[in-house]
Amino acid sequence: MIRELVETFPALLDSLKNEKSIFLYGMGNGAEKIYAYFKENGIEIKGVVASDGFLRGQSFLGFDVCSVADAEARYPDCCFVICFGLEGERSRFLKEFAKEHKIYSPNLPVFGTGVCDKRFILENIEKFERVFEILEDDKSREIYLALIKYNVTGDISYLEVEDSLLPPEGFYHHDKRHIDIGAYDGDTVLEFVSQNQAYSDIVAFEPDKNTYKKLLKNTKHLRNIIAENCAVCDRDGFIGFGSGGGRASHCEEGKDDIKCVSIDKYCGFTHINANGVPVSSIKIDAEGMDEAVICGAVNTVYCCRCAISVALYHRAEDIIELPLLLRKHNPKYKFYLRKKEYIPAWDVFLYVKE
Repeated sequence: MIRELVETFPALLDSLKNEKSIFLYGMGNGAEKIYAYFKENGIEIKGVVASDGFLRGQSFLGFDVCSVADAEARYPDCCFVICFGLEGERSRFLKEFAKEHKIYSPNLPVFGTGVCDKRFILENIEKFERVFEILEDDKSREIYLALIKYNVTGDISYLEVEDSLLPPEGFYHHDKRHIDIGAYDGDTVLEFVSQNQAYSDIVAFEPDKNTYKKLLKNTKHLRNIIAENCAVCDRDGFIGFGSGGGRASHCEEGKDDIKCVSIDKYCGFTHINANGVPVSSIKIDAEGMDEAVICGAVNTVYCCRCAISVALYHRAEDIIELPLLLRKHNPKYKFYLRKKEYIPAWDVFLYVKE
């Protein structure tokens, strides 16, 4: 089914090769990634545009940055490639913009070098089929197919599905430990507590020093909250860390070393018969280290059969590799997919629970 669907839709790169006047809309890391991706695949651009409020006479990627109106005046047949992300109500700006202008929105991953495009999907079609087969409800399947259509075409209209990161009903109802990996400023901890007040304790991991201070401040009123200023990985020790300011922070080779821990070691499940601290739920939003976090929690997952929510959008392969990894660790898991209103397709989460 997935193969037939993918082959039906035109690839983003093929569509762009038929465009005569392509402009990148936006500057920064996102635009640099897209420009490199285009260059690698023989896609040429005419220039770079920015919203009127951001025009300062800049040059970017060797082009003088101009307004959308100027680009359209010079090239009436131009199209725009979106190089930034917007969430929630702010993303609706792009939906309105698309009514008056021809746009494309490549979904390049936040981390890693791969791209979940038509070529990647067809090369891994069996895994995409297997993930689709294990999804539990219609909402999950609708989101999954919409993400595939969007990744293939770069057409944001396919993201017009129900947008909600709320987990399946009863997902967080328990009286044991909850672990939040990538707790940021405490927002997801507070969301958890709003759904479950019966927990025994909460362990919140946040590696960025400045964001960790916000986490402490925003959760100090909660009972039995343990905040840890360190990264979570597949081992204990130290790992390179780039502090990008909040959600831009991530583990990266060549950066300053910070402490890292594994969930198995932290909770006392060093082997499958260990008598560790019972864990009932784990939230993983580890900025590209999500697979390593799972690998460092295999004994905890096996012994506690805990519910897990994990981000699926940081790397191109996450959307297939992480569900199949969790399926391998616990064949009894039921799989649910949820997403937030976001362009491109960021904030996509998998929820698994027996």
